[in-house]
Amino acid sequence: MELTVPVALGAPRALTAGAPTRLAAPAARAAPHRGGVGLGVALAPLALAAFERSRRPQVGRRYTAEFTRVIGDWADGLVEAGEIELVTSELDGITQFRGVHSKDRSRYGEEYDLKAGSTENLYLIKARERPWVLVGAFERQGLVPKLMAMEQGLKDKLGRLVLQFFDGKQVPFLEELALQCKLEVYCSMPTVLALKKSLSDEVLERVSFVPIKNSSRMEIEEGRVMRFVLTPTKKLPESMSAFDPQTGTLFTGKFFSAHRSIGRYDSAVDSKGVEGWEEYVEDWYHLFDCYFFTQRAAVAVRKLFMLCEALRGPDVAQLAPLHGPVVREQCWKLMAKYEAWTEQKLRKETRREFEVLVMYASAYGHTKTLAESISRGLAQSGVKVVDMNLEHCGAEDVERALATADGFCIGSPTLGGEMPSQVKEALGVVLNLPADKHMPCGVFGSFGWSGEAVDELQFRLKDSGFPLAFDPVRAKFRPTEEVLDLCNASGVRLFQKLCRDVLQRRKRLSRNVAQVKAKPGDGALEAFGKMRTSQAVMSFLEEGKDVTTPVSWVNQASFEPLGLTLAIPKPQREEPVASLDVETSLDELLKNHESRRSRYLEGEEIKDLIVQLLGTDDKRLAEAQELLDPYEENLVTFDELRLAVQPGEPFRQLLDGEKAEEKENSENPLEVFTLSLVPEGQSNVELAKGKAHKKVMEGCHAFLECKTTSVLDAGDHKLIYAEVQSGKVLDESQKTDLISVLNANALGDLKRKAPALAAGRVAASGKGFGAFAGASRAHAAALAWARPRRLGVARRARGGELQMSEIESWTGLTPGKEYRLQTMSIEEVAKDTSTIRSLDWDRDRFDIEFRLERGTTYNSYIIRGSEKCALVDTSHEKFEHLYLAALRKELDLGQLDYLIVSHTEPDHSGLIGKVLELAEEAGNKDLEIIGSKMCISYLQNLVFRPFKSRIVQTGVQIDLGGGHNLEFVIAPNLHWPDTMFTYDHKTGMLFTCDAFGMHYCSENALDVEGVKELTPHYSLYYDCLMKPNARSVLSALGRIKDLEVKTIATGHGPILSEFTSDFMELYRSWSEKATAKIGPSVAIFWVSRFGESERLSQLFAHGLTSCNVNVEMHDLNAVDAFEITECLARNEIIAVMAPPAESSAAQKLGSIVTNVKPKKHQFIVLDSCDDAQEPVALLRGRLLEADVPEALPAVEVKKPVTVQILHTFEEAGMQLGKKLTLKSKTKAAKGADKDLSKALGRVASSLYVVTAKKANVRHAMVASWVTPASAKPLGVSVTIAKERAMEPLLRIGDSFTLNLLEDGKPATLQMMKHFLQRFAPGEDRLRNVDHVEGANGAAILRSACAYLECRIVSRMDAGDHWVGYAEVVGGSVASPNANTAVHHRKVGTYY
Repeated sequence: MELTVPVALGAPRALTAGAPTRLAAPAARAAPHRGGVGLGVALAPLALAAFERSRRPQVGRRYTAEFTRVIGDWADGLVEAGEIELVTSELDGITQFRGVHSKDRSRYGEEYDLKAGSTENLYLIKARERPWVLVGAFERQGLVPKLMAMEQGLKDKLGRLVLQFFDGKQVPFLEELALQCKLEVYCSMPTVLALKKSLSDEVLERVSFVPIKNSSRMEIEEGRVMRFVLTPTKKLPESMSAFDPQTGTLFTGKFFSAHRSIGRYDSAVDSKGVEGWEEYVEDWYHLFDCYFFTQRAAVAVRKLFMLCEALRGPDVAQLAPLHGPVVREQCWKLMAKYEAWTEQKLRKETRREFEVLVMYASAYGHTKTLAESISRGLAQSGVKVVDMNLEHCGAEDVERALATADGFCIGSPTLGGEMPSQVKEALGVVLNLPADKHMPCGVFGSFGWSGEAVDELQFRLKDSGFPLAFDPVRAKFRPTEEVLDLCNASGVRLFQKLCRDVLQRRKRLSRNVAQVKAKPGDGALEAFGKMRTSQAVMSFLEEGKDVTTPVSWVNQASFEPLGLTLAIPKPQREEPVASLDVETSLDELLKNHESRRSRYLEGEEIKDLIVQLLGTDDKRLAEAQELLDPYEENLVTFDELRLAVQPGEPFRQLLDGEKAEEKENSENPLEVFTLSLVPEGQSNVELAKGKAHKKVMEGCHAFLECKTTSVLDAGDHKLIYAEVQSGKVLDESQKTDLISVLNANALGDLKRKAPALAAGRVAASGKGFGAFAGASRAHAAALAWARPRRLGVARRARGGELQMSEIESWTGLTPGKEYRLQTMSIEEVAKDTSTIRSLDWDRDRFDIEFRLERGTTYNSYIIRGSEKCALVDTSHEKFEHLYLAALRKELDLGQLDYLIVSHTEPDHSGLIGKVLELAEEAGNKDLEIIGSKMCISYLQNLVFRPFKSRIVQTGVQIDLGGGHNLEFVIAPNLHWPDTMFTYDHKTGMLFTCDAFGMHYCSENALDVEGVKELTPHYSLYYDCLMKPNARSVLSALGRIKDLEVKTIATGHGPILSEFTSDFMELYRSWSEKATAKIGPSVAIFWVSRFGESERLSQLFAHGLTSCNVNVEMHDLNAVDAFEITECLARNEIIAVMAPPAESSAAQKLGSIVTNVKPKKHQFIVLDSCDDAQEPVALLRGRLLEADVPEALPAVEVKKPVTVQILHTFEEAGMQLGKKLTLKSKTKAAKGADKDLSKALGRVASSLYVVTAKKANVRHAMVASWVTPASAKPLGVSVTIAKERAMEPLLRIGDSFTLNLLEDGKPATLQMMKHFLQRFAPGEDRLRNVDHVEGANGAAILRSACAYLECRIVSRMDAGDHWVGYAEVVGGSVASPNANTAVHHRKVGTYY
């Protein structure tokens, strides 16, 4: 019996945008905010992301297009939505429930790379007299009611749960289930610990845990005992298996799983025979390959065998895994294969030699710690590891290391919402590697509160076609032991991936693995020939001589900057004279071979045949054997031999004495060139024969002067993206001649390598006073110590006693350099207030890349009231000995009442854990940490110990006695979201941590050097850390305007007491100037833990940021009325996600309605997709009644949330973004060089309709910036704006169809009119359009004269557009005699 129920995904992984990062290169994508405890694959903080988001405090977050991008969206496979199929099957005494993930819905992670869908399997054992047993848990909320409806009695009879796998995503399901049934949970101890941290207190009261050991048993019912065995691996430390003797079922968790969609009409179990094995073997092996590749995995497999051998009574009859089919017919074969596969991997570990580059930058040493753990995993596997700290290396060092590397890992911290420039520069080198050097890689990094750097590394590499060997590893603050274990396993995984890739490269046509690339066929070739392009002549300088060549594969590619693409052929390699001797000789040898009946060779037969083909037993024999039999199976079929001797194959090249890889000449890159456009009716070949004046051909009607910035490999061509620097139309009456590919002449004798320029390479630029930090650190150190140390005459601060510690040396992260550390304690800097200043005299960089001239300080303060005592901030971890010694001299930690944490960045909070420890040793159990909501949340991931805390809001006061009333002011994003100021009403001192600080270390505790001397350091600090958040600076200044601030106690640099007002005014003026340049801004108010509010708001925000619109997001459950008022003052557009009816969030809408101004604001209301929400129409009506205009119609959708709905919200953001930026873009277009604009507009091309389908979302658009890009294989370049709604469907690996429109046909005009109209967000462009669905799912228009089916294999950044190179995989011609329609323009600043 099988039942099926469609189920809406209730609480899938929510998208949480990062915070401040520059909206730079590839399409912005939102990744989940990582954090929390997890096991299994998600041992990194990714594990409990979705759940922890629902529990931790929320605050407003700032995202700007200039300094921020929201990373991730529905098209990246990071989100799942829509309906899954819930199916039940009876398995001889066990009921299986499986949630079916269809093939067209992508899931994220290496294990889902086959894109065959998947299942989540649960198994129910119905005991007669005792509580029922459920094995497994779903990863989705909202399924428990469906299970109860499908299985009568489940609510009353279920009492036991066996949990074999846990990565945090099961928490919502477990909580929902536990609220329905009291449960005994049987699981391993790591899972017990994780669950106790993850489940709510209410649920923990209804759950009891039974930790499993290898000897554990569970009596299902009388005479039926389930046995357990622990099977931990590095990636699955919580794994265990269970055996039910009555049915002979071995429940195996991830072991023996396969990611394959098994739907309602598919069999729940596997099939017999060879066909049954072949049906799933690729899926079984792929998941095995992702998880079970270490010695520990081999031990776990052997434990399963030992369990099976120890069983008495019924044997193992079937394997019941977490994913895929129940394995019954192939049960023992698969188990045997698992053992063989693990042994094979471990055997290869001892004989393979690889070199892997592990490069990173590290701000506080945490990313370096991750790198060391990954390196250990690699070294344990016998890999040569090249360790490279990017802070001390340049692009040339990276380039040299990559030249000899077989793979690489790249790690980065997230600083200010982005990766440091050294990592960007290294990434530019990586992205410039040719396609044949796209080696296996991995990314990792640490972060404090956002983590965008790792996401950007991941997506930049993924978009450029680099295979990721393991899922990205992220550590929040200091990495835990679990994260370090995962790093170690990731290193082993990268090695294993290298082994596999080498074997696959050497035997691309091996048995059962070969994938012969299908040729597109004659129809596609004929359709390709119909593409029409502009004729031109390219002129450039080569070795001091002017060279001209005709070209025609040229088209425009961008508006900002004005740019174009041009495909030029690679140098033609001189092919050796073809010889059939090898093929003939092989045929003769096989025809009379004694194995001709079996048609395969074994063992020594393979070696003998190779010797006969080579003619001698020379040194090439071993290499030839490895090429023919890389898996050491000692078996090669006749067909494989015949394929191996085909021209171009590695084995044939070896026989011919050729090298498989040819080194191309990379000298004299083509950087600057001129294009002369050919007038209509003329030929580029004839024009190229004429004379040229300053590289402009006589007879042309327009010319363009270009500079190459990026190059993309495109089969037998190089695809160049060049910025157009100047140009002019010479004859206004002429149009550019177009020629079809079929009739085009050869592209001339341009035999040179395309320029090797990095796409998106970032030049190193100094952010300090002089050269970049990597330029001359010795000079910086010399400057720092050129001044005399006048400690004996150091000024006292307002008469307070001053004590200087001894100088300690710290080696830090710079090889060969010592840093001098010292503490300065001043008894009184204000009434009852003292300070401990940690002096970092030699620090030459901050946040890796900001160069420092005068070191820095880390300032901590003690305020002694008559009744209570407070410590404000601590110090950097490297000052542990010095700071704690000074603190104990100043303060009895047993009497400390409050530890005020202004901000959790490790340079201020690195010693909080030690202070808590010392206070506890002194008998102080009442020490209370004071901080903002976000601060307290972050500390839990920083100190890893329980602590007493109090969350404060703006205006809250704590009385220390004696007039010392401390008032707190929440000042988010200065420069972290958790920042808080503390104001002492007694002294007028404002404690600001990073705000108003500077990196300046001197003997003077106060700002006695004066404004002129300190301003360069003060302004550098502001530019690096505060300017990106200039609006937040102004908000903070507004919040403290009523406070009588006499002194500012900063976290870095001198205390501002002599010139306080001057320095505050500088912050105000700089911030006002910075915000004056900020473009349109949108405030989005969403609701945490409610419906789909967070996820949909993130997608809407992503659509906005793709258009370079600033976005500010606030959680209505956390934001207060004052913050709402400030937010509305900063933003013109207000987007409101529907809140729960009659809730505190709904009440806060009153503050929004009260503060909106009809002449300033516009609004849009967005659906949260929850039955309990305020009606969208009601919210819309309230704002319209306030006379506020509507920016866009409300986005209201119906449940369940499908991928189409996700796309709708993203497209709504794009539409609003384009509306808001239209004015500035129009102004920029009008201000462009008119001559250049007219000349670029003369580049003409064919007209197409591009169609695509992805994850059940289909789309179509008119396109003209499409050009032939290669002949072998057939390939095209397609250019798409980053703000287009179709962009997510045209990424690497995606397929699309290019419909060629017929010239002069009325239907062409109708198609143009239809697809150029304005559509509502999410509206189906193909509704009422006559079409059929092609092989790739995309639409083929019946009105098209031809079509090409293509797949994107690579992309490059082209300013405001993406340029994708796609290989043609199919196509046909409907009208052989038709010409393709063309598009002539007058200017190049509009489509």
